[in-house]
Amino acid sequence: MNRTFYALWTGRSMAGLATSLWLMTWIALLYHATESTLMAGAVTFIRTLAILVSGMSLPYLYRRMPLQQVALTFQHWHFILSLIFSILTLLVYDKPVWLMIVAMICSAIIGFVSGCATSASSAMYPRIVPQEQWLRSNNLINTGSQMVSLLGWSIGGILIAQLGQIHVLYLCVALLLASSLLQLRIRSQTIEHAATSNSNKENKWWSSYSTLFKNPRVRIITIMDIIEGIAGGIWIGAVTLVFVKEVLHQTEAWWGYINAAFYIGTLLGGMLLLPLSKKMERNLLGSIIVGSFCFGLLVLLYAWNDNPYVALALVLFMGPFYQLRDISQRTYLQQLVPLSEQPDLFAAQQSLSTILFGLSILFSAGVADMWGAQMVYILGGLMCLLSSALGIWLKVQAPRISIGESPPFS
Repeated sequence: MNRTFYALWTGRSMAGLATSLWLMTWIALLYHATESTLMAGAVTFIRTLAILVSGMSLPYLYRRMPLQQVALTFQHWHFILSLIFSILTLLVYDKPVWLMIVAMICSAIIGFVSGCATSASSAMYPRIVPQEQWLRSNNLINTGSQMVSLLGWSIGGILIAQLGQIHVLYLCVALLLASSLLQLRIRSQTIEHAATSNSNKENKWWSSYSTLFKNPRVRIITIMDIIEGIAGGIWIGAVTLVFVKEVLHQTEAWWGYINAAFYIGTLLGGMLLLPLSKKMERNLLGSIIVGSFCFGLLVLLYAWNDNPYVALALVLFMGPFYQLRDISQRTYLQQLVPLSEQPDLFAAQQSLSTILFGLSILFSAGVADMWGAQMVYILGGLMCLLSSALGIWLKVQAPRISIGESPPFS
């Protein structure tokens, strides 16, 4: 891996850590000011909508600006706007109504800007790393992301308690400044101009979604993503907490242990898979299938188990298989989709994952209310097994499927 990759990777990791701390701080601020869980949760909801809008807007931006310019411009704006909103927060800290107004505006604007920066940066990685190192770089990206999530959500509460909410906001601003400075080191000549002369049809906001469906192989992977995305709601906080209480018969502390075990498992998985990169590259589709199947099987075992220590072990073992599936899928898609179309691919994936996140919450909450938390995990595991079955079908049919383009949804 070259220095350009490490500059981008480190910068994005810092921005991800800042985002985790920023979100936790705003939730704490609003809950402290209003004592309303609904108002505190609204921050996450508005931010999710903003990220969805950013994914829809990116195809327009890519056709008017070089990819690198999109990534750097929105990263710089992420820093500048965070600084402005931190100052505003200090001014309205003791005025609950104004604090709520600033929080909602901040969540919308920062969510949009950070969504654009994250998606554009994701599309830059294959352009600054040789193709033979794509799988290794994807492993590092995923592992770094999981490490940032574990660090951010683990120390966020401690930092807020020790430093105070306003000081944590300024810490986020400092991290974003460092991220912006690091990404300035990326050499502009390494990034191609993503703008192309497209037809009016291709400039529509939904044109990026066609990237997910026009190639038959990418289409099957996308359907697998949709199935697993809807099943992803099994890990939302409320379902996990209910499962810990009703099935494992433990206190809220075990809620934290379960979450930490999953993140630790993904980190260990990333490190374990690094030496296996070459073997994985020779059979990416097989790696996707194994990852999905074993993850689904472990989820089913988790659902039917009532021993908390066994549950911790099962969640820990899920991490490597989650990484195996995720890393292999990302590399597989990069090999199928031309570089010129990958910015649209990642923009569409970001929007799709945001929509699926919302659907998964509704799905999991509805199932939990009707049949209990245990049924949520049973259905989630079965959906992962269904996804792996689609992967097996694709592997069998792959020699007969043309990798050329076919009409979307055909």
